[in-house]
Amino acid sequence: MNDREPQWTAGGPDIDLADPAFYTGCDYPAVWQQARRSHPIAWSRSARAGDFWSVTTHALGSRVAKQSALFSSARGMRLGAAEAGVGAAANRMLVVSDSDAHRRIRSALSGWFTGRAVAALQDRLAAHVDELVRTLVERGTPIDVRTELAETIPTWVLFEMLDIPGPDRAELAGLTGAAFDETDLSEAAAARRAGAHAQIFGYFHQLLQRRRAAPGSDIISSLAVADGEGKRLDDVEILLNCNGLMNGGLETTPHAVTGAVLAFARDPRAWRRLAAEQRLIDGAIDEILRVTSPPMHIMRTATADTELGGATIRAHDRVVVWLPSCNWDESVFDDPRTLSLDRQGASHLSFGAGPHYCIGAVLARMELRCWLRAMLRYVERIEVTGPVRRQASTFLHGLSELKATFVPAHGRSV
Repeated sequence: MNDREPQWTAGGPDIDLADPAFYTGCDYPAVWQQARRSHPIAWSRSARAGDFWSVTTHALGSRVAKQSALFSSARGMRLGAAEAGVGAAANRMLVVSDSDAHRRIRSALSGWFTGRAVAALQDRLAAHVDELVRTLVERGTPIDVRTELAETIPTWVLFEMLDIPGPDRAELAGLTGAAFDETDLSEAAAARRAGAHAQIFGYFHQLLQRRRAAPGSDIISSLAVADGEGKRLDDVEILLNCNGLMNGGLETTPHAVTGAVLAFARDPRAWRRLAAEQRLIDGAIDEILRVTSPPMHIMRTATADTELGGATIRAHDRVVVWLPSCNWDESVFDDPRTLSLDRQGASHLSFGAGPHYCIGAVLARMELRCWLRAMLRYVERIEVTGPVRRQASTFLHGLSELKATFVPAHGRSV
């Protein structure tokens, strides 16, 4: 396996891109920048996750994401996933499926993530987020942005869509966080992650049976009671995709919100301008998603020998696209690490591209829109009042800790 060229050299020989701790430091964006310039695709060696190709530019990342027949998701879509688990979920879970299987699963779920279904939630979400932000501002003390604000918004949305009983919500959210926590890579921690996944499956198995006996107007009920041509997913597939929705729905938007709070705290002029020109909100949402890039990577497996960026990829080689690096590509985005309200042109890859474009993109944008409108209504400026720490993860990209004070908008009684 040592004959792959070019070999990864950016940042020095000791870097392991599959080490979650690497992304807690401040140097990894510079390493990616060096890689984009010297080897946009390179063979990466990892004692933790085995060897793989790393892709760091927007153009090559887009090609991998769009060419699903050549770069398969069914053999795993993230580094570190257990081989047995991937095998059990292949072509039965949306994110690890291809071709007809992917279309079948996506069709069964997509009705819940379209504009019409999402719009039905919008007014209730807006009221919920408005009250949340107003209360936090009124409190007048530093806020744990991730736990008190960012995590609560997608949790409320997804649990409403799944109709999770109120008493179960905190426990289920905690299990989801534990299932994807990479801060400890010991065998004991791996067992705890596996145990959390098992508890999530067990919970949804019981919920599925209850919904089949007494259907409601939620995602699980619609899947549980479908029959004839409408029964697209069997019970195991329903459980697998509920687990997938928990991860995709709860673990990404919080990083966009937390990262945006930090960005606007560091650039108060941009915040003031957005408050004065709220027609810019939709563009600001995509710029937030590009700059924060909540998913760290997507992985694909080559189905045949091919060429990518001058490198010879062999069948069965794993190809990892580092999404933040693609979204910070200087050849596509001027001053790419800066959140610019005037940015136009190329699309970011935070929702992926091609057949696997994020099924929850419309929902995520709605969550961010409701949050921004509430913040602009109540918050004059944002002040960071505590340490800023990054999350140790190869799968999620963002902050593990951010404390901030929201200074009330002038003329408001809050």
